[in-house]
Amino acid sequence: MPQNTVASGRAWLYVKNVGRQGQVGMGFSQPVGVAALPDGVMYVANRGGEQNPSARITKCTVGNLDGKGGEEFLGEFGREGIAYQANSGSLFMWITGITTDAEGNVYASDEWKNQISVFDADGNLLKQWGESGDGEGQLNGAAGLAFDADQNLWVVSARTSRIQKFSKDGDFLGGFGVKGDGAEDLEMPSGIGIDNSGDLYIADWGNHRVQKYTAGGTHLRTFGSRGSRSGELNHPLDVDIDNDGDVYVADWLNERIVIYDADARPLAYLEGDATEVSEWGDLSLNANPDMVKARRRVPDLEQQQRTFRMPMSCTFDRANNRLIVSDTLRSRLQIYEKDDSYLDPQFNL
Repeated sequence: MPQNTVASGRAWLYVKNVGRQGQVGMGFSQPVGVAALPDGVMYVANRGGEQNPSARITKCTVGNLDGKGGEEFLGEFGREGIAYQANSGSLFMWITGITTDAEGNVYASDEWKNQISVFDADGNLLKQWGESGDGEGQLNGAAGLAFDADQNLWVVSARTSRIQKFSKDGDFLGGFGVKGDGAEDLEMPSGIGIDNSGDLYIADWGNHRVQKYTAGGTHLRTFGSRGSRSGELNHPLDVDIDNDGDVYVADWLNERIVIYDADARPLAYLEGDATEVSEWGDLSLNANPDMVKARRRVPDLEQQQRTFRMPMSCTFDRANNRLIVSDTLRSRLQIYEKDDSYLDPQFNL
């Protein structure tokens, strides 16, 4: 049964979930980020397992907002060697961030290699750039990625707590950030989002908050503090902003998405609503009767299936007005549609 999460003047309707555990093909392996295009195509960054044999980018669609199927696997890339072979390597060691430019090229960061890989829409590797180090223009823990309106690429350098701006070809253009726990500082930042005014929102992982800055590095606002109550955060990993200025934060260790308005007031939170098996998951169940029997023996199956497990990213698809949550340890995406014209019912009628 679809669930609504309601706040003042808006609501978030759970639509569907997409995915299943899979090393290749129609499945995800620890999805840590999503880049969504206006035509409904999505690129999902898979971090993979301990040895990262399945680190890759999956290209897919998640269907319509009516929740009635339509998921389609369109391919995958980012591997070296022969795809679908157990000993295939990957271009990635620790894929972390993913985004697309205005031409539809895909950019992915590698937190271990301190490298940005660039692919065309078909997954052909175009270039790689990035220099390891702690200086200006160098990367140490390359994490979140976002393009601004001028098609400059902003890259989070987590271990130096720097937010840096590059051209699409990797030329350093500027940056800011001071490591620490002061009011305007950053400590192991991770995700980044850019609003319609060009202001930057940073998931300040080590300080359990979100920081808002101008593109010039002037501090504007702080969201959240450490805890699990309303509006509090526990090691947030990602942040994004919708067309109305509402802010979504992947509250990693609290296993939820916290939603704030543009003035940093907490509105609501999502904990997951996927009570159904995904379309891809049904394929696994239909092929494995023992899996079906095992599921029947789980006493609280619906509750376990519903909730997020350590979500590492949240992406607001502005063109289609939907929120995409990377439900990382459950190897799936949970999709919500935003209704920004919601009216409270008049119970006195």
